[in-house]
Amino acid sequence: MYIVFVRHGETAYNASGRYQGHTQISLNERGFAQATIVAQRLRHSRIDALYSSDLLRAVQTAEAIAAHHSLHIHQHSGFREIDVGLWEHLTVSEIASQYPQHYATYKQTPGHAVYTGGESYALMQLRAMDALMQVIAQHPTDSSICIVCHGGTIRAMICAFLHIDINYYPHMWIDNCAITSVHYQNGVFRIGTINDNAHAEADWRE
Repeated sequence: MYIVFVRHGETAYNASGRYQGHTQISLNERGFAQATIVAQRLRHSRIDALYSSDLLRAVQTAEAIAAHHSLHIHQHSGFREIDVGLWEHLTVSEIASQYPQHYATYKQTPGHAVYTGGESYALMQLRAMDALMQVIAQHPTDSSICIVCHGGTIRAMICAFLHIDINYYPHMWIDNCAITSVHYQNGVFRIGTINDNAHAEADWRE
């Protein structure tokens, strides 16, 4: 099975450095443009099924991809971004000021620290991998699947694919609308690409 993960396009919170977590926020103008470009790149790719986090920014990105393939978008809350709880809407400096103790704990163990009123990356990784295995179980082994979700979610799953301690997730970065791909066979994930954003620099128009 071939699985392509696409991070959603940019939002106003991405642009301003604010935590958005489960906030239902729309793509901004640049985000819609990014979604259009990645959809153009994938327009000739085989996609047998299209999944998305149920958060608006992911669904809007998936809609751009679906338009080239006449596919129904299956929304799954398991692919949501991490629940950042009371940190939502805040910048890093605001978080450090308002929740200094919890922020210090997060800096020490970023994968296991529970966001104030939210969840940890370790917990998010479990739900995202559970959602992924549900998707895998529903399709033939030779299927090609596209899943539109979030940077944090993708990084957490990469750690699971490579059996890396979740505390190392901050050492990776996923750009808005970048592509990450994996092959899944006999219970093993093999990564093909991480943060492939070549389409951001190329002209994918006919």
